[in-house]
Amino acid sequence: MVLMDGNKIKQVLINIVKNAMESITGSGTVTILMRSIEKDKVVISISDTGTGLAEDDVDKIFNLDFTTKEKGLGLGLALAHEIIQAHGGEIRVQSAPGVGTTFEIVLPVAGK
Repeated sequence: MVLMDGNKIKQVLINIVKNAMESITGSGTVTILMRSIEKDKVVISISDTGTGLAEDDVDKIFNLDFTTKEKGLGLGLALAHEIIQAHGGEIRVQSAPGVGTTFEIVLPVAGK
């Protein structure tokens, strides 16, 4: 069990899945998995087979107003990052141009 604001976590997932879908040109996949790590954390992984990100962009994606899209304000991932941090968690990202991107949302499990 994870203590969370369901609406805020839902918004995080919508933002990341939407970005994943938009990164795919032609056919591709978005995969969502959830697993436990250690005894006190869960990880939600969202992977896509999209265009991937340049190494320089990976370091900037959570900055307010940074975007790789022609349309958009660059608020989605910055907001997602803030929400996850407010829940005591973290977001990790791995990406390779032409291969795809994986976001991992790590959240603490609720204490007894």
